[in-house]
Amino acid sequence: MKNGLRMTMEKSVILLINSKKLKIRLIMKALTIKEPYATLIAQGIKDIENRTWKTAFRGRIYIHSAQKPACKKLVEVLDWQQAFEYGYKHKENGFKEIESTSQLVHGAIIGEVDIVDCVINYQSIWAEHTEGVANNPNLYPDGAPSYFGFKGCIYNWVLANAVLYDEPILNVKGKLSFWDYGS
Repeated sequence: MKNGLRMTMEKSVILLINSKKLKIRLIMKALTIKEPYATLIAQGIKDIENRTWKTAFRGRIYIHSAQKPACKKLVEVLDWQQAFEYGYKHKENGFKEIESTSQLVHGAIIGEVDIVDCVINYQSIWAEHTEGVANNPNLYPDGAPSYFGFKGCIYNWVLANAVLYDEPILNVKGKLSFWDYGS
């Protein structure tokens, strides 16, 4: 075979130089998220990730499914609007129904998503809201000051272009905050 270049599913590049294979893994940011939220994001159903910290990062990240789930059953964490949207998008996209988090993969990179914005009080049924900021995140772009008696700010990371892998990258240990995978 001649010299060449090929991209693999795990975001690595196979270089073939003078019949010798050289595999180079591309480094990309990852974020560990508890189930069932990780799968809902990777399926493109959940369009927000709620965090207590702001991010300036924009771009593609891996979705890492945490070892420990947020709950045992999906119904324990969804309100009626989220359950309705899940049911509608779930059927529309042909995803297998999730009843229990034990059905899901844990401790693995299950997909990718783009972080396209970071705001306060985003208009989505998945967004947690910060009291006192109303619907104007420009009023307190870094969150409401604590001397107003408000609890900490909840930042809504706006997500788009989600991909759920057919074959997850198994046995990957997660970390807090953003971390690099592929090194």
